[in-house]
Amino acid sequence: MSNVPPPNESLAELAAVLGEDNVRTLVRTFLRDFPGSFQELSSSERTNRHRVAHSMKSNARLMGAMTLSERMAELEKRLEGPTGKDITPADLKAINAEFEEIAKSLRAFVAE
Repeated sequence: MSNVPPPNESLAELAAVLGEDNVRTLVRTFLRDFPGSFQELSSSERTNRHRVAHSMKSNARLMGAMTLSERMAELEKRLEGPTGKDITPADLKAINAEFEEIAKSLRAFVAE
């Protein structure tokens, strides 16, 4: 078990309510599930991409990854209607980079 404290204020507040062990479980789930969601975001139909972007936005916010959450919120808004701009390779590159940046501190927190 890691002795590393929660890496950001959002997770510290959550740990104060739920306990660090429970927050570590949530972080492990996020780290495990995000790559699959990312793959689904880049390869599924538009209506599904909107749902995935919404879920990724909420999960990133829970992890305290506010920049990533804001990017997903912008993407979610773009994907709302059938005529908005779709996901671009630049979007995917930025999402992946932002995830990798937050994942470093999250992995340290859960000792992965």
